Amino acid sequence: MLESNRIVGWDIGGAHIKLAYCNANQLLVDQISCPLWKGIDELTTMLPTLSAHLPAHIDTHHITMTGELVDCFDDRQQGVRAIITALQNHLTGTIKVFSLHGLISPQQAYDQPHDVASMNWLASVKALAKKYKNATFIDMGSTTTDILQIRNHKLCSDAISDFDRLRTGELVYTGVVRSCVNTVADSVLFQSQQIPLIAENFAVTADIYRILKRLPPHADLGDTMDGKEKNQYASLVRLARMCGLDYSEDDYTDWYAVAESLMHKQKQKIKQQLQTHTQDGQKLVLVAAGVGRFVIEDIAKEMDIQSHSFCQALMTTDLQPTANADDCAPAVALLFQDH
Repeated sequence: MLESNRIVGWDIGGAHIKLAYCNANQLLVDQISCPLWKGIDELTTMLPTLSAHLPAHIDTHHITMTGELVDCFDDRQQGVRAIITALQNHLTGTIKVFSLHGLISPQQAYDQPHDVASMNWLASVKALAKKYKNATFIDMGSTTTDILQIRNHKLCSDAISDFDRLRTGELVYTGVVRSCVNTVADSVLFQSQQIPLIAENFAVTADIYRILKRLPPHADLGDTMDGKEKNQYASLVRLARMCGLDYSEDDYTDWYAVAESLMHKQKQKIKQQLQTHTQDGQKLVLVAAGVGRFVIEDIAKEMDIQSHSFCQALMTTDLQPTANADDCAPAVALLFQDH
């Protein structure tokens, strides 16, 4: 029995909570919507229900987070401490918090919040680097995309903070669910006319991938911008508003083409950063994770690059992941940290 069978990994984001844990020889994950920007109560009300669903043999909780960034907190220090306090008040057993220096106690995390803030990507890379000498890890989630290089079993970068990672292009604020469409492109071609996109949050990338019928249902957890249905028709209505139009079914083919072009432009944003971090003549191996890994797998095929899923790369033969385990890479990675 792996020691990880006694651990649950928690990834506390600003929009979702992700869990990973083992039951016998199966790796299980769970992801729920948690709009933490509305207040810490969004987290505390979820914790008793989530804890009740965990196996009885769990006795240690490994925590990572990005939720400290949300605007209900005055700063990231306050956010880290509020999240840690909430977890301490609702979880039983030992709690360890993932930091820049590995797993530390809640008190250490409370005292060193900047070593804890937004380190979930590092948990994934550290776990993967044990298995791969050289690889490019891309985790495309609902909101962001991490692009990280592993060389000689180590992270090939000095960028640690979100600020530095944004500057280097290792953190790209684009995802398959929550990104506003006008962050993907400034304009679109509609019926042979180049139309600027309205600077409003009428449609998000989830609408694009619903129109194209590519968004996995289990990934579609956030609210729509107008509070209406999560289907292709309602997404087409929202997309048309981005061009100042009402949707007409007669124009379905044209709007479908707009959605395809937006998907292409989002891929180009990621490809551009991927190529920036690739050395000439270097043979790439991509490891894909996140609810948007279908986009990364597309990119790998388009660039003729070998690709694997995160869990495929990480798992041992005696531990079998469920179908959606790759969606929760940082939470899964916390099961395999040195402690």
